[in-house]
Parts: sequence; structure tokens; C-alpha cells
Amino acid sequence: MQIRALLRTTTFRLSAFYGLIFALGLVALLGLVYLRSAVYLTARVDGILATEAAALAKSPPSEVGRRIDEALALDGQKNNVFALFTPGGPPLTGNLSAMPPALKAGGAPIEMAATPSFAAPARLIARRLSSGDVLVVGRDVNQLQEVRGIVASALIWSGGAIILLGLACGVALSLTPLRRLSLLQQACGEIAGGDLTRRLPISPRHDELDVFAATVNFTVGEVERLMGEVKSAAETIAHDLRTPLTRARAQLHRLQLSPSAAPSEIARAVAELDTVLERFRALMRISEIEARGRHAGFTATDLARLLADVADLYQPLAEASGVHFVIEDAPGTTVEADPKLLFEAISNLVDNAIKFAGQGGHVRLGLSSDRVRILVEDDGPGIPDGEKSAVLERFYRVERDRMVPGSGLGLSIVAAIVRLHRFKLELHDAQPGLRAAVVCAPSPLLI
Repeated sequence: MQIRALLRTTTFRLSAFYGLIFALGLVALLGLVYLRSAVYLTARVDGILATEAAALAKSPPSEVGRRIDEALALDGQKNNVFALFTPGGPPLTGNLSAMPPALKAGGAPIEMAATPSFAAPARLIARRLSSGDVLVVGRDVNQLQEVRGIVASALIWSGGAIILLGLACGVALSLTPLRRLSLLQQACGEIAGGDLTRRLPISPRHDELDVFAATVNFTVGEVERLMGEVKSAAETIAHDLRTPLTRARAQLHRLQLSPSAAPSEIARAVAELDTVLERFRALMRISEIEARGRHAGFTATDLARLLADVADLYQPLAEASGVHFVIEDAPGTTVEADPKLLFEAISNLVDNAIKFAGQGGHVRLGLSSDRVRILVEDDGPGIPDGEKSAVLERFYRVERDRMVPGSGLGLSIVAAIVRLHRFKLELHDAQPGLRAAVVCAPSPLLI
């Protein structure tokens, strides 16, 4: 796996970034602890040294040397430094052979490394006595330096360890997304190669990659459906339109050869051409619906009012066809929709129901509050279970309905309008007949 690809992943970058932030926070915390502890311990040592120096400085000049010797005898010359130097610099007494150059009488304390005369690092201060001699007082700071070293070591190692741990976690967390990305790229390559049945893999995590994959799968599914419809439409046009065009040509040819054209012959030719034009108009209508903007013309639509308008339009047709047409009282329900397109879809369903119910049949139009469904039900022959999905395809017609006038595009127009609204079209058996339901609750694009 390429290192560059790993370093470019968002997971690795975020892990490294947050690891760095945490490491910097820890370093700042330990640095504060180090500074506070070092300053406190150093100030405490300086306070002790100042107190001891002040106590010795109050002694008579003749007693200072003796008191220094007594203090060294008690300490065993292990933890403390006591020394007395002449104004010129040579030592008079004590366990310090020479005065450090950086140490000044009355100046700030300094730290001295271990020497042959005092085998440990020490912190020293110098004070000038009334006699002119210089008193040096010091204390072993080996433990102080060890504490400093421990805190500094913890600061460095913990900061480095957290940074390395962050990088390691970034690498570990990035490996799975990279593998998944490789699978997604492979699937996309197959789709680009023409396999529209291929879908991007989705894991049980439902993370952002899965959301993206589901979106792409929905898009590919729509492309596959449209490509299938185009292919099916082309094949059906070549098959279904050949018959009326052939008949129209034959009739026109007979008229050409006939010395006198009978009006009935001309009417039959015109009827055949009207059939062809009707199918092309339906195809253009489907294309127009599918090409519309997703929310062009959408507004708050009163479904009860819309169904009443549909009933007013088709009541005369139902009476003329001998069909008992009933519209049930519907509760007032408002949805976001294009009222003209939704009117067209319900009109197509009602027109089909009246046509297939036949004389003496019954058609019911209603609105169900259950999931906000528009129901169109008839007691005609219905649609076989195996063909309920196929009838939504362009030009598809149930075999027994081949002799019934129609283009086989009415339900395709309904399906296109329903898809535009992100509604759902359901076809169920009414036993007898068909129950078509338009579920008006918008369905999500992602599953």
C-alpha cells in the first residue's frame, strides 16, 4: 500500500493532528510542572543557604572559622559547603579549595559541578563579612538535579510516545478506509466499464463512506433504469410501431393505385398515423416530466381538492361507459407537490380504471390517512402478480389487453411523475380488480 495514499487520508491526518495537539498539551502540562517544581525547590534551597549565611555572618569575625569547622564536622562534609576566603581569594578554611569565578559576593546564587574538594554538584552563595572576608555557603543539589532530569525525561519521552502513538493510530485507522476505498474504486471501474448492475459495497458501519456509496448506488440504479427504459423503448418502438406504419403505408399505397379514394380508406390511414403520433406524444411527455427541475412548480397541494377536481373531470366519462364511479370523502391533507403533474398522474390511473372496469364495473377514488395514500380501485381483470412491475415500463402491455386501445405508456407517465415527487406507486390486487396507491410521503434517496 502506498505511503502517499496513506498520508493523504483524512483519518490519518485527523489522527496525527489530534495526537499532536494532545502531545503539545501534555508537554505544556509537564513543562509547567517542571518549571513550578524546579523553581520551588531551587527557591527553597536558596532560602536555606541565605538563612545559614546570615547566621554565620552575625558571628564575630574571630568565631566564623571555628563555626565553619564545627558545621563541617557535624555534616561530615557530605551535603553542605562552607568556606571562608580572604578578600584576595585564597581560602582560609572550609571544604571548597577555590572560589568559582562566577560566584560574586552579594550576587545571585550559582550552581557548581562536582569538584575534587566536594564530590557533588552544589548551589552556592557568597556574602562579604564585616572583616572583608568572603563567606561561601552551599548545599548538595544532586537530588534537585535528579528531579529536574526525571521531569524533563518524562516530558520528552511522553511527548514523543504520544506523537508516535498518534501516528500509529492514524496508520491503523486509515488501513480499513483505504481497503474500502480500493473496493469502491474497483466497483466504480466496473460500472464505468458498462456493468450497470454492479453496486458499491456497503459495510455495517453506516459511516460517511457508506452514505456516499448508497448515494452512488441510487444514482447508478436510476441510470440503469433509464438506460433499460431507453433500450426497451427503442425495441418496443421498432416492434410496436412497425405494424401501424406498415398498415398505413399499405393503405396509402392502395389509395395511390386506386382511381378514386374512398373516405373510409383515408380515415383508416389517418387513424393508424394518429396511433403512432399518440405514442410519440406520450414518449415526449415522459421525457418532459423527467427533464423538469426537481422542485419546479412544487407548492402546498390540498389532496382532497385535487381528487374532487379529478372526479369532476371523469364522472361524465364513467357514466358514458356504464361504470359506477365513487369518490369517497377524503380528509383535508396537504403535501408538497406539483398540482398539475399530480392531477395528471391520478387522472391516468382513473382513466385506466374506468377503461378496464368496463360496463357495469365499479371504480373508487379515495384518500387514506395511512401514510397519506391516494387510492384508485376498480373491479376489473386486474394485473397478474408477475407483471405488476413490468407494466410500469414503457410500451409494456399485459398480453390479454393487446386488443384494448392504448399505447401502454399511461402507467409509465404515472411512474415518472411519482418518481419526480419521490413518492411511491404501489399496485395491489383488489380481489377482484386492481388497487393503485400513490404514497405521498416522500421516500429518502438512500436506503
